[in-house]
Amino acid sequence: MYCFPMKTIAAYDAKSRFSEILRAAAAGEVFVITRNGERMAELRPCTPLANQRKRGMMKKAFGPVPVDFNEPLPEFHEYQ
Repeated sequence: MYCFPMKTIAAYDAKSRFSEILRAAAAGEVFVITRNGERMAELRPCTPLANQRKRGMMKKAFGPVPVDFNEPLPEFHEYQ
């Protein structure tokens, strides 16, 4: 279990200062949001995705797509 220093903030203040609190959370701060003194939620930074896929990332491994890629395979001509 991780132990983060947490700031407690009332729901009304969280709503009023949402952009400011969101920037602070993105920078690593953790907030506990309360309503009537009772803990309701935590706002914490997201962990970054380790292996984010990017369009075209496998192009080097497989090369360009051949022109006849969408043509039927020769093995299936006998069934037509």
